[in-house]
Amino acid sequence: MAGARFFGFAAAILAASLAGCGFHLRGEIPQTSGVKSLYVTGIGRSNPFYGDFAQVLGYSGGSLAPAPNQAGAVVNIALARHERRALTLSSQGRANTFDLTFRLIYDIRSPKGEVLVPRQELEVRRDYFNDQSSPLGQGEEEAMYRLEMQKEAAETLLRRVVYTLSRKTADNKT
Repeated sequence: MAGARFFGFAAAILAASLAGCGFHLRGEIPQTSGVKSLYVTGIGRSNPFYGDFAQVLGYSGGSLAPAPNQAGAVVNIALARHERRALTLSSQGRANTFDLTFRLIYDIRSPKGEVLVPRQELEVRRDYFNDQSSPLGQGEEEAMYRLEMQKEAAETLLRRVVYTLSRKTADNKT
């Protein structure tokens, strides 16, 4: 009985300390009033990056708008592509290490078409060691890296949009 009370008390203390210290889950993005909805152009809904960006936006409390005039900003994605380049070769001439890159080219505009952020490039890179002795899991491991890189790019892009809109809001108040 006393052990259960102690456990409950310890759990309450832990919960209170985490709530008071500013702890946030990894990847949580601060909400701003300007990013309740965004409109994405340049890539279709079937593009995997579109889904990742929508998911990250949803986690932050926002959503994708059905039309540009219903959005806080328009994110135009000119390019969202994975690239793979061999870095080192084994003595048999097979690639040992790859450079994986997720490249995103985008710009951010107001719903009226005003350029808020001119065309920029965002890159997420990983070096991937291709272990020749265990070929079975290589494809799955590389696919996992690609998904993580794509999600990181979506989070970074949303942070940039949030920063741009919060800066624009601050400039309008002054």
